[in-house]
Amino acid sequence: MKYGFYELQTARDWYREVTADIGMHAELVIYWIRVSALLVTPIAPHFTEHIWSSLLQEPKSIQLALWPEPSHPVDKAVVDSGVYMRNTVKRIRDAELNIMKKIDKGKKGKHGNGSDAAFDPKKPKSVRIYVATTFPEWQDACVQAAKDAYVEETDKIDDAKVRDLLTERGLIKDKRAMPFIQLFKVSGRDIWAWRLRTDNHS
Repeated sequence: MKYGFYELQTARDWYREVTADIGMHAELVIYWIRVSALLVTPIAPHFTEHIWSSLLQEPKSIQLALWPEPSHPVDKAVVDSGVYMRNTVKRIRDAELNIMKKIDKGKKGKHGNGSDAAFDPKKPKSVRIYVATTFPEWQDACVQAAKDAYVEETDKIDDAKVRDLLTERGLIKDKRAMPFIQLFKVSGRDIWAWRLRTDNHS
């Protein structure tokens, strides 16, 4: 139920949202329905049988259908980009909600550029997102320290070793170092671990 229904529903909702201006691809939606039905069949056989025969108009019972198989390998970079964008959109919306709460309390909101002009929710809004292709030198050093402290057996970063490496490399006194590493671990633990694994094996 978690993966076959709830998480697939979330993926579908996100896809519908980001394609609101052009519409969802019909073939992809049908594929999504088929996969979702097949995955949920062991738990909700009557419901999925109805979807299979009535909506998809399959001639045979879903009980005779094969388990879905990926048509090609998962593009991890695309998946990670999607996760990043969802988190970014959420942060933007949370920031807007916080401004609206301040306005409701009679306080002036502020634009993202730091001006003192009041935020007007009725006016069109736009967001400019910058994407860096490389880290600054100090961040590269932090990334390398985290990679060197990554323990594959536990799939975790050894914090004590990170501190030792930062001390050894003269970065421990940089107040930006540990918060930067912790940010990666907290906001994107799965992506971070995947990157460390693939980098270490490349």
